[in-house]
Amino acid sequence: MKNIFKRPRKPKQSDGEFLEEIYRRLLGREVDEEGKRYYLEFLGKRHSRVSVLLSIIESEEFKNKTARDNLHHLLLPSIRSEKPDQYKQVMDTHAKEKIWVFEVREPSDFDWLEKKIIDNGYYEKPGVWNLEIGEDQKILSELISTFDPEWVLDLGCANGTIMKCLFDRGIKSEGIEISKLSLSKAFPEIKENIHFGEILEVDLAKKYDFILGLDIFEHLNPNKLKQYIQKIDTLLSENGFLFCNIPAFGNDEVFGEIFPVYIKDWEQDIKENQLFQTVHTDDYGYPKNGHIIGAGTQWWVKQFEDQGFHRQRKRERALHRQYDRAMDQISIARKSYYLFSKKP
Repeated sequence: MKNIFKRPRKPKQSDGEFLEEIYRRLLGREVDEEGKRYYLEFLGKRHSRVSVLLSIIESEEFKNKTARDNLHHLLLPSIRSEKPDQYKQVMDTHAKEKIWVFEVREPSDFDWLEKKIIDNGYYEKPGVWNLEIGEDQKILSELISTFDPEWVLDLGCANGTIMKCLFDRGIKSEGIEISKLSLSKAFPEIKENIHFGEILEVDLAKKYDFILGLDIFEHLNPNKLKQYIQKIDTLLSENGFLFCNIPAFGNDEVFGEIFPVYIKDWEQDIKENQLFQTVHTDDYGYPKNGHIIGAGTQWWVKQFEDQGFHRQRKRERALHRQYDRAMDQISIARKSYYLFSKKP
C-alpha cells in the first residue's frame, strides 16, 4: 500500500540552479557568464559542490563583500535614528526580500546624506573599494586606447587601476581621488599623477582629450551635479570625449536594460523623468554602496545634454559591437555607459 504520508522527494537541483543560488547568497548578485561557464566545467570534471563553495569564499570578491557588509559597518555609526520617519522597509521586487530605503522629501535631504557619508568617513573604511586590477579594467583601457588620447583624466580613480592599465599601454593619465585610504594603495608608477581632493576644488592646469567617470556620478550630490558637469566641461578639450559608466535604470535606446527597476516607487519617477526620490540604503541608513543618485537612463542623458554635451550614439553602438561580448563575460554592468562630446 502506498504511504500517502511520505513527503514527496524534492527535485534535484541542477548545477546551473546551484550556481545561481550560491552567487545570490554569497556574492549578492546574479552569476556572470564567465563564472557560470568556469564552474560548470569545474563541476563537469567531477569536482564537488563543496569545492565550488570554498573557491567562492576564498575569492577577493567575497572577501571584499564580507568586509563591506560587516567590518565596514562595525566602524560606522548608524544614521537611521536621526531621521526615523524617513526610513522604511519596502519589497525588492527582484530579490523578493525587504530592503531599507530613505524617502527624500526636499533637496536638502541629499545634502544631509552627503554630509553623513563625508563626516563619518564612509569612503575611508575597509571594503568600499576594489583595489585590484580586474579584467574589466583591462577591457576598458583597451576601449579608451581606440580614441588615441594624449591625456586621460580619471575622475574618482581610487588607487589608479585604470591609470595603471593605461600606463602599461603607454597612455598618459591623471586622476582625482577623495579617499586617502585609496591613495595609500596607489600603484607607484602613477601615484604622482593622482590629485587628492574633491573634484570641484582641485585645480588642474591642462585640458584633457578623454575624461573618464567610472562608477562616480551616482556617488555625487545631485544638488551639485550641474556644477560637476560644468567643471568637466572646463577640463575637456574641444575635440575630446567624456566616457561615463553609470548604473542607469530602465531601458536605454543604445545599451538596452542593464539595471532593471526593483523598487516600485522608482517606476513613477522614470515615467516623469525625474531623480529617484526613494534612496536604497543599507541597514545602517547609508545609501547602498554610497549611491546617492538613482535615476532612469533618460534622466542621466538629459543632465549632460542640458550642459551642452552631445551623446555620441553612433560611436557608442560601434563600441558595444566591439566590446559587449567581452563585457557580458566579465561585467555586464560595464555596458551601461555613455559617450559625450562638446560637438554634435
